[in-house]
Amino acid sequence: MKHAPTPKNYFPKLRLEAFSDGVFAILITLLVLELKVPEVKDELSKDELWRGLCRLTPKFLSWVMSFLTVCVIWVNHNRFFRYFKIIDHGIFWLNAIFLLFTSFIPFPTAVLGDYPYNETAILLYGGAMTGMGLTFALMRIYAVKEGNMFESNVDLSQLSTKSVYLFFWSPALYLLGALLSFVSIYISYAIFIYIPVYYLFPKGIYFPVKDELAQVPKDFEEK
Repeated sequence: MKHAPTPKNYFPKLRLEAFSDGVFAILITLLVLELKVPEVKDELSKDELWRGLCRLTPKFLSWVMSFLTVCVIWVNHNRFFRYFKIIDHGIFWLNAIFLLFTSFIPFPTAVLGDYPYNETAILLYGGAMTGMGLTFALMRIYAVKEGNMFESNVDLSQLSTKSVYLFFWSPALYLLGALLSFVSIYISYAIFIYIPVYYLFPKGIYFPVKDELAQVPKDFEEK
């Protein structure tokens, strides 16, 4: 039988969420800093400025791809912690490792923007995303295994199945995309773009709950 965490391994949920949101906010800002205004010799030359902007296309596309990915990560992270009632020592450190990989994303994004046709750049990007996906899945699996940290309306049996599915889906796709760069970089990019686009559409795979009404936050309930 599971026992409630002792005060020694308990962390305030709101503090952990605020800390994580701060990391995401800084991360989103760092992504766009790689888009720098092109330098031109003739400030009045429309053609020269246009060519300079066109040279930024790989950086712009890598920024859009990573921006959408980070937004999806934040949404999933928010959904994950919404149904927690307590946070223990294990979740705290798994979340810290998850944020470590997530905060690293601006670097491989910048490398990818500078070297879009280089397999090493694609491997670096895919590797970082694989690490992020694995740690997020492990965090879910750990929480389900403990079983006592969620609100009572969470269906643990379904959540366990979905967590295992997530463990093999997103990280495996990112790893596959990284490795396929040696076959075709365009296949790699297609996989990297497909993952955030897939998650843009709401699905009930993240937190199955026993009462559908329980999915509505209390702040939005009618008075």
